[in-house]
This record gives sequence, structure tokens and C-alpha cells, in this order.
Amino acid sequence: MVGTTKFHFMSDTKWLLKQGFETCDTTDEGFSILVYYSDRCPYTDYHVNVSLKETAQNRNLPLKVMKLNSMVEAQSAPTPATIFSLFVDGRFITTDLSACMDSRFDKVMEKYGKHR
Repeated sequence: MVGTTKFHFMSDTKWLLKQGFETCDTTDEGFSILVYYSDRCPYTDYHVNVSLKETAQNRNLPLKVMKLNSMVEAQSAPTPATIFSLFVDGRFITTDLSACMDSRFDKVMEKYGKHR
């Protein structure tokens, strides 16, 4: 919550807008609600795009990575955990990001009855 114009007791609206915040609503009283989007976990991108790809390649497994890019996509996702979810043959397996790592993948698959 910021002032549509600078209020002495609130954050600097112009600065926040320059940092990537977006106005999602305003009031007639001179306030704005700003929002900012970022990947919630700084490790997800690396583990999905590097670790999981290597893990799948080492096992000759087909891999399809789907990144949710909008609120609508997140709300339509087959799981409420929108940081990371692993599905195998359409079956939900886990939200544990460590499953991407080569050293953990087989243990996760065994736990859910999926073997190489």
C-alpha cells in the first residue's frame, strides 16, 4: 500500500514502480496497491532447467517442463504447489525440489512406486 502521490509516512511510489512493482488497484482517497512478481524459490530455475534435465537424460526419460507464467496458469494448475511439482505419467509424485537432483531422484521414484 502506497500513496498515489508521495505521502511522508509511506514508501516512495515512484521508486517502487521503477523496481518492477505494478499498480493493481487505486482508491479515490489517494492510495495504490502495488504488487511484485518473482520466482518464489531462487533454486527452482536451476534445479528444473539443469539438474532435472541432466537427471532425465542420464535415465533416458522423456521430460516436459512447464513453467507457469501467469496467475491464470497458476490457478489452473493441477496442484496448489506452484513452486515445483513433479508428475510421472500424469500422476502427481512430489513437490520436493530435491527430486530433481540425480542423487535423490531414484529414492523419490521408489517411494512412489516408480522404478527405472
